[in-house]
Amino acid sequence: MAVSKLIQITDLHLGEGPQSVLAGIRPLDSFKAVLHAINDYGRGDDLLLLSGDLSGTSSAESYIMLNQLLKDYDKQAVWLPGNHDNVELMEQHLTDYPSYPVSELGNWGILTLDSSQPGTPVGHISDEELRLVDDRLNQLAGKSILVTMHHCPIALGCQWLDKQRVNNPNSLYDLLASHNDVKLVVTGHVHQQYDGLWGNLPLYTTPSSCIQFKQHSKDFAISDQPPGYRWFDLESNGTVKTGVEFIRNFDQYPDTDNAGY
Repeated sequence: MAVSKLIQITDLHLGEGPQSVLAGIRPLDSFKAVLHAINDYGRGDDLLLLSGDLSGTSSAESYIMLNQLLKDYDKQAVWLPGNHDNVELMEQHLTDYPSYPVSELGNWGILTLDSSQPGTPVGHISDEELRLVDDRLNQLAGKSILVTMHHCPIALGCQWLDKQRVNNPNSLYDLLASHNDVKLVVTGHVHQQYDGLWGNLPLYTTPSSCIQFKQHSKDFAISDQPPGYRWFDLESNGTVKTGVEFIRNFDQYPDTDNAGY
């Protein structure tokens, strides 16, 4: 059975330069460590899904740095924005990685959505985006479909973070559930792993490539977990295998006393 392979890396939070630090970790170093780990895991040729907050500073420099790094590592990638990103700067400076809301990977289609909105970390699917979803799903008719966006549509039991989930999830869910070819939804933003359901749709969230948030916390809290990523084996019959991997022997450690960023 043919298998399409995909790696999700999310919440890179790259700064304006290689020495930029986020809560004790240099995000460029942790992203490189993830890329090396993927190679060591034997999946270096997999398509990368970069699911938002590629920059932590909405800076041109971060996207220029990312574009060059992906080229240097000879990666293929699709991306979508998060609340810390600037879409115009992404499109301007990710010159070798143009934005494609609809991509094909073997017998699968990937639909990327923009759940960010200016000036707030709260997720929202705009009316315009909702109007496009149905057309784009129809473009992928006959393929199994993975839908991905930055924000999670459900509460995960992390009180401060749950306030930032998509604030109009029902409109999107109804659209996706009306298409039998939609097999799963994949998100970032929450800096932690979740494998479960959104209604009847399988839903997966993924640890960040830099710092992780402490699960089930009332207030902002950083965990001591290392950088991570998620792999997907997308079977030609529409079934999915997936898992999360954390980086071993990474020599930088998160500042768990950090109260916010």
